[in-house]
Amino acid sequence: MTRWSLAYEILRFFVKLIHDWFYRRIIIIGKENIPRKKPVVFAPNHQNALMDPLAIIFTNKLQTVFLTRSDVFLSFLVPVFSFLKMLPVYRIRDGAGALKNNERIFNKSVEILEARMSMALFPEALHFGKRSLRPLKKAIPRIVFMAEEKNNFSLDIQIVPVGIYYDNYTDSNSLLQVNYGKAISVKDFKASYEKNPQKAMLELRDAISEGIKPLIIHIEDLDNYELYETLRYLLRKKAARKFKIKAPNKNWFIIDKKVIAGISKLDEKSFEKLKELYEEFMELYKKSGLKSYEIKKTNWLKFSINNLMLLAGFPIFAFAFINNFIPYFLLQNFLKKKVKDPQFHSSLKFGFGLFLWPLYYLLISLIPYFIAGDFYWSYFLLLTITGLITVKYKLLYKITDTHAALIKIRVFHKKEYRKMMKVYARIAEIVFE
Repeated sequence: MTRWSLAYEILRFFVKLIHDWFYRRIIIIGKENIPRKKPVVFAPNHQNALMDPLAIIFTNKLQTVFLTRSDVFLSFLVPVFSFLKMLPVYRIRDGAGALKNNERIFNKSVEILEARMSMALFPEALHFGKRSLRPLKKAIPRIVFMAEEKNNFSLDIQIVPVGIYYDNYTDSNSLLQVNYGKAISVKDFKASYEKNPQKAMLELRDAISEGIKPLIIHIEDLDNYELYETLRYLLRKKAARKFKIKAPNKNWFIIDKKVIAGISKLDEKSFEKLKELYEEFMELYKKSGLKSYEIKKTNWLKFSINNLMLLAGFPIFAFAFINNFIPYFLLQNFLKKKVKDPQFHSSLKFGFGLFLWPLYYLLISLIPYFIAGDFYWSYFLLLTITGLITVKYKLLYKITDTHAALIKIRVFHKKEYRKMMKVYARIAEIVFE
């Protein structure tokens, strides 16, 4: 873990291909903020289970060692996790006795930083399925101060706050944006640490928290979270026009920040009025048959082209569907019945796609071998290629279907649509006045 690994880099290259295909778009901001030739500790927010560490691993060139929850470290998997540059970190829920193991892990972390490698751990400790930063723990301050104290503050450890933003937590084909913030030098806290170590740890923890918040969507009013989350989608187009933000499809993060800021600044009277309008809109929306909160003008040319592309690609989709419907429906059933935390959905979808789907393709490609004594590589490759294409076909279908639902209500339910749009305009007026 204290050295660069060629085998790790080769594996990362191939897995990154699947990771990048999993998303509709990946945006990386602030890579220039990652210091070179210095020990680095990434401090990201944590909202989406396994996809969060992958977002760090695949958006910068450093081979980062992750401190990971200990309950996934089954004994027979330890060598695998070691190769993947993962170390267990123990929490109170793991038992009071288990916490003693952290001393050994923290000492190993010091060795990694002394070797000028990079590390990452989630300062919130647990993932949180809402767009809000939870109070941070002191693990990062403790580790970096241990390392600096042992080396007379000569390491110059840099803590890089990271904001991970998903347009949608649970589905593939969403947008991922990773924001790397300005590095925090542990040296700046040396004088405070020498006077009062505990106070310095709290100061560094708070500095990390303040560094992360501008890089994420931070909704403080959790009592009204659904209102904020819905209006974040609903008012995107209005916000883009209001603030003259070009290429809105590439700037959802900036637009979302504007919407959340607009709602947060409202006084009590305006906010209560907004809540009334929000409830009225949601009642109309649920009756409308719309499939997205994004309300926009109809681009007939784009809509027509999308339908033609769906028609042209249907044979590929049909082939992939016939060959994939068993594992696909087993996965959907498993997620629905067994996985209560939706933040694990995208992680499991990615994991199934990376490991189990290729195995499934291999097994069904072996059927001709057992029947005729010949393995058809062309069939295996065809399954793989059509499966990957279908991921994007699904996105195109979702966009087109959403657009069709909007056209339907405009044409056949004009009165209801106009009423809903009036409420929508009043909501936008309050938020952006």
